[in-house]
Amino acid sequence: SREVGIVAGMSSFCEDTNPTAQIAKRVILKMTEWEIPLTPENYKVWFEYFVGSDEGLTAHLDEIIASGKAFDRETNAHLYEKYFGKEKDNKLMEEIQSESQKILKNMLQEILTTNSFTSEYRDKLEGYSHKLEGAEGTSQIKEIVGGIVKDTHTMAESSARLEKSLEEATSHTEKLKQRLEKTEKESLIDALTGLHNRKAFDRKLKLLYEEYAESGTTFSVVMLDIDFFKKFNDNYGHKIGDGVLQKVGTTLYECLKGRDFPARYGGEEFVLVLPNTPAAGAKYLAQQVRLQIEALKLPHINSPTDLYVTLSLGAACCIPQPNCDFSALIAAADRG
Repeated sequence: SREVGIVAGMSSFCEDTNPTAQIAKRVILKMTEWEIPLTPENYKVWFEYFVGSDEGLTAHLDEIIASGKAFDRETNAHLYEKYFGKEKDNKLMEEIQSESQKILKNMLQEILTTNSFTSEYRDKLEGYSHKLEGAEGTSQIKEIVGGIVKDTHTMAESSARLEKSLEEATSHTEKLKQRLEKTEKESLIDALTGLHNRKAFDRKLKLLYEEYAESGTTFSVVMLDIDFFKKFNDNYGHKIGDGVLQKVGTTLYECLKGRDFPARYGGEEFVLVLPNTPAAGAKYLAQQVRLQIEALKLPHINSPTDLYVTLSLGAACCIPQPNCDFSALIAAADRG
């Protein structure tokens, strides 16, 4: 039985200098620890144990405790029968009842003060506290404790279900977030070259315009166009043409650093977005990129010589105007 499970783990009660009350507190805590039902008979056994009035009882309990044996129904009944028989100590029972009421009420008040519960459960605990004031006899106290334990168990199960539901919802939300992030990322990447795609480029350009409007930080755009790209497809097949695009994309990615933003603009056109870069810096970088790509050798089995790629490119620095059309900057870069 776990009739007094509600008090498990409580390490402090309201201070009381009454020796009987002090012993009663120790009795309740120890009975809770060993899951001993809070009955008058069991209470009397443990009360006398802590009082130390019977050496035989004390030695017997110490022996059971040392052995690690559980205090089951038979053991509890045997202890009471052996040391107290059928006698009823009315005075002791009255003390037990009085101190039990007082201790349980203090415990309920401490629990209500130091914990956050649902309003329904809090109302029930407060109701039990009021019932304790008018309880007559240990049987009513036992009934009240049983009600507390039952409602606490129900609340714990409800809280556990709620916690599990929240954990599942959190896990589901996190997985959904990851899927959305992955989908969003994939929607901004060019599948062939692995660079940013046109959608990502447009978004980046918009952000840089907004940054310029706030802080005046300039940026440049470089447009690159593979010369005579159609001949790669016509002479060597689309597979080779795709390979050329992939090689150019890889080279662009390797040439740039930091916040520089390479993207495939469309077809054989590429674009570089260079934050915090003036026109002179953009032109210099464009030439370095051109030299890197034109130095590539693309061997092919159907060609007596290696294949080479040449570029046409141009750079333009932003000069945003009210209601500026992004296409004007692209057109300026495209013109070189």
